[in-house]
Amino acid sequence: MMISVFSNKKAIIFDLDGTILHLKVNWDDLRKKLSKRCLDNYGEKRTFKRVSEYLDIIVSKGDENELEKTFELIKRYELDKIEKIEVLEDPIFFINNYKLFGIKNKPIFAILSLNMRKTVQKALKFAKIYDKFDFIVGREDVRKWKPNPEGLLLIKDKFGLKNEEMVYFGDLQSDILTGRNAKIDAYPINELVSLASNLRKIE
Repeated sequence: MMISVFSNKKAIIFDLDGTILHLKVNWDDLRKKLSKRCLDNYGEKRTFKRVSEYLDIIVSKGDENELEKTFELIKRYELDKIEKIEVLEDPIFFINNYKLFGIKNKPIFAILSLNMRKTVQKALKFAKIYDKFDFIVGREDVRKWKPNPEGLLLIKDKFGLKNEEMVYFGDLQSDILTGRNAKIDAYPINELVSLASNLRKIE
């Protein structure tokens, strides 16, 4: 990745978990709980690879009550070991030292995450970068989840941005696909990590 990638970018958007820090969440147990809820609530025997699969079912049924209950369940799992967060140094370095990357004016920093908003807020505070962010889109803020571009489009509309003024970083292929679906630039966080690591050595 070249520093020129940030040319004309007004908004730099990050995924959270696996991108700027690591959360400690028992996802396997949560998915089992969601499979049981799906069977109990809708009589459908399902095994979920992603939490969003159950949420998609709930939304398709228009069951707002179950959606809110499931959001609360997800939040409890995410916050259970919130104090065991592992902060990733290179993305944090970038956020704190963006001018070293050829970015003259303070960009809009935003989060688009499949984690709950409260989880995102607590995690950013733990990493001591909460005040750097202008906007957070958590799981409960949309009804279509990555790789659907709804979250990125929400950020775009919030700040009146053009596609070419935005860039999104994530750790999964679904993050890159989310950017592609929104027609904005998207890169694996490893590319930014490599760039930041080199600049840190110079510093």
